Amino acid sequence: MRNRLPSVFRYKLQYLPYDTAAAIVVTAVTVPSALALAAIVGVPPVMGLYAAMIAPIVFGLLAHTRRLVVGPNSPTAILVASGAALVAAAGTAEYVNAVFVLGLIAGAILILLGVARFGFLSDLISRPVMIGFLAGVGVQIVVTQLAALLGVKVAGHGEVWHYIGSIMSQTSSINGMTVTVSILVIGTMIVFHRTRVPGELVGLIVAALFAIIFHIQDFGVAFAGELPRGLPRFTLPHIDFDLITVLLPTALSIVVVSLVQATTMIRNLASDHDEEVALNRDFVALGVSSIATSLFQGFLANATPSRTQAANNAGMRSQMTNILSGIMVGGLLLWGGSLFRYVPQAALAAIVCVIGFQLIRFRELRNLWMVRYEEFVVAMIALACTVLFGVQLGVLIAVTVSLMERLRRQYRPHDTILLRDGVLSDWAKERLGREQKIPHDVLVYGFDESLFFENVNYFVARLKRAIMRARHTVRYVVIDAGAIDDIDYTAIEELKRLYRELSEDGVAIAFAHMSPSLRAQFDIYGMTDIIGERNLYATLTKALAHPASPPAREMVLDLNLDPTQYIVVGGAVLDMLHLRDTHDVDIVVSNEIYEQFRAQKTWHEAIWTSGKRVLVRGQYTLMKTWMGWSLRQLQRDAERIEQIPCVSTERLIDAKRRIGRRKDISDITLLRSRRSKRRLQ
Repeated sequence: MRNRLPSVFRYKLQYLPYDTAAAIVVTAVTVPSALALAAIVGVPPVMGLYAAMIAPIVFGLLAHTRRLVVGPNSPTAILVASGAALVAAAGTAEYVNAVFVLGLIAGAILILLGVARFGFLSDLISRPVMIGFLAGVGVQIVVTQLAALLGVKVAGHGEVWHYIGSIMSQTSSINGMTVTVSILVIGTMIVFHRTRVPGELVGLIVAALFAIIFHIQDFGVAFAGELPRGLPRFTLPHIDFDLITVLLPTALSIVVVSLVQATTMIRNLASDHDEEVALNRDFVALGVSSIATSLFQGFLANATPSRTQAANNAGMRSQMTNILSGIMVGGLLLWGGSLFRYVPQAALAAIVCVIGFQLIRFRELRNLWMVRYEEFVVAMIALACTVLFGVQLGVLIAVTVSLMERLRRQYRPHDTILLRDGVLSDWAKERLGREQKIPHDVLVYGFDESLFFENVNYFVARLKRAIMRARHTVRYVVIDAGAIDDIDYTAIEELKRLYRELSEDGVAIAFAHMSPSLRAQFDIYGMTDIIGERNLYATLTKALAHPASPPAREMVLDLNLDPTQYIVVGGAVLDMLHLRDTHDVDIVVSNEIYEQFRAQKTWHEAIWTSGKRVLVRGQYTLMKTWMGWSLRQLQRDAERIEQIPCVSTERLIDAKRRIGRRKDISDITLLRSRRSKRRLQ
């Protein structure tokens, strides 16, 4: 019964310092973004702060997920603007009423989908399609804000070509001082992009100081102005059947985007921190927060990837971060409205432009082009349609393309446990051709379909379930890939994540009965370099006769590294301490060593889902940083284990605590027990 309650009702008081620090970071990023996104929606800036206050508090009180941050979101904002523009002109009371009604309709649909357990619908849109759609939204955001960046006015709302044509006709009216402010803010955000300092907030402060010092109001620069003081009031929008009919398609588009963005982040966060996923309950929480926001003068909010990442980097432990952030925004509404008197509108437009540009994921588009051209084409179709025909039609086309892809694939294929707890299935006995004694720590799992975006999460869940239900601890997993003859970009990324998770838990993974085409795709995607050729077998017999992995110490020594140029981290340290076995070795190396190995053809540079670059070969992973620590920082308190430099016990315990998965908690117990024994000696 306790697990059915929202996560905040299972709160632990020791989380409060971490959640408070994360809430401060989130608020610093949210406030300028909320003000800027209100300009996209076409409503007063203060309504952005209303959304940034109400949505996080309500979602935080109801959500099951611990680590998802919600608030004003750029794709949602441009969808809301496009829908409200169908009803009235921006700035009118009818337009604002339409914004509120959109939130009510979208929230009601999200609640209905959650209650009906339709959360699986989010799996119907592939990652490449979503990449293309978000890139199209990013292009639209940048184009629609160009006028504000240049200090010219564009009448009404329209398509991309309307904005471009209007701006081109007013080139003689461009305000030089407004352009200067825009460049100043964009430059500031670029400088702080790869730091933990919120560039949006710094940009606003720099713009305000610039405005005060140089009196830019004398040059015709427009300002956001002082915000109304006080908390949002309860407002019941005017609703009628005709209005619902007009806004329903837009609301459905918003729901689709909300489902996909929230699902992706919830699953990734749950996987990273070994937490339970309850999508339907979180969809209900998201729907209720949307309705509450609309009833209290805010525009519709959604899950926010950038703020979620910032919060987790700052130590977020629970939904108390959302609640505290909402309270902080409320305090700003009560006592800080005058702070925005000198904020230029161009500064807000510059923030929006940078947000829009960040939606265009050039690296992932390039990866699609290199490894899966067909899915790159699908992404570009979604991008082009979103730019040319608008976000609503772009969403519809994206969904259609995804459904067409799904028609030729199986969603829930048959799977089989061929070996577990030393017991072979009858079919496995026929394949092996003989009875043989198998260790009890081996699991063989068969999957009877190719791996694609719509079934890879099912594959991962079923495999983890098979491991969890084993009576004996599983140390070696063999995936019978005889029926897997194709694999897409989304699935390969999930396999890489699965491989890292199992490796961290001391579980080796191998593939048997690999077809030549599947092996070729593993090579193209870089999976062969990550998992190692020694773990890819032509037959099940060879896979079960695999040689044992050498000790971590021997693997490290085989690299012949200068002891001053590396530090061993992660599970390999526990292996060298003889606390538990591991199959992989993670090493933080200097820039010189990294580039030296990168130049060798036997090493492959991989990009994790977080964007981090690492070098992999077989069971080795070389990296420049680990858990945010550089080599120099790790060397300050490094320990030597049998003459090999390793991360200190205290840092390792801290890192394991931050990750917080079950295996990490078990590792912390082992490390503390060893430390206690050494103190007694």
